[in-house]
Amino acid sequence: MDLVDRIETTRFLGNEFLTFLWFKVELYEGAFDVGELGRCELWFDTSLQMAGWADESEKITLRGAAPSSSAEASEGLKQGKVPTKAALRLVLNSEEYVFTLNGKTLGLSGVKIPEVGLEQLDERFYERMRLLEQLDEVVTTLYDEFLLVRLSPLWDAELVPALRDWVKGKDTMTTRQYSGLVQRALSQRKK
Repeated sequence: MDLVDRIETTRFLGNEFLTFLWFKVELYEGAFDVGELGRCELWFDTSLQMAGWADESEKITLRGAAPSSSAEASEGLKQGKVPTKAALRLVLNSEEYVFTLNGKTLGLSGVKIPEVGLEQLDERFYERMRLLEQLDEVVTTLYDEFLLVRLSPLWDAELVPALRDWVKGKDTMTTRQYSGLVQRALSQRKK
């Protein structure tokens, strides 16, 4: 299988990642640790695009404050739609980022980083690069966690049932259970 075929056959992972993020944000009420970066707040911000799992032409776009909390978003999940693009807001170390994550490409767009108040042009440039690298590290850390669980047997055994319950509006997994699942997936990977 060549590289292009591998990309095309795994393209669904971006939409699964967005669904995973949505689940995690709701499970932790938007505040959780991101590896060594510390505690962050993350929420779906002003726009959420969803499409049918089997038929991508079945699209809905939700706009407004916290679109993932809307009845339409919940109904979309129940009908088998998955998030394909989401505007996200992140606060890390008192620094606020706004960006859109595309599930199909895993690309970030519309990135707004915290205001840089340095006067020297080269210092401002380096600070902006540091902030962009920090945002990239957060997204990468979250994606790494997703892949850790996704590639583990615990995905099908424990997380998929919890995701199904979540879609139905039932809270069957606690933050403690989720943390334990991640720890077990990590220990399985090390074997």
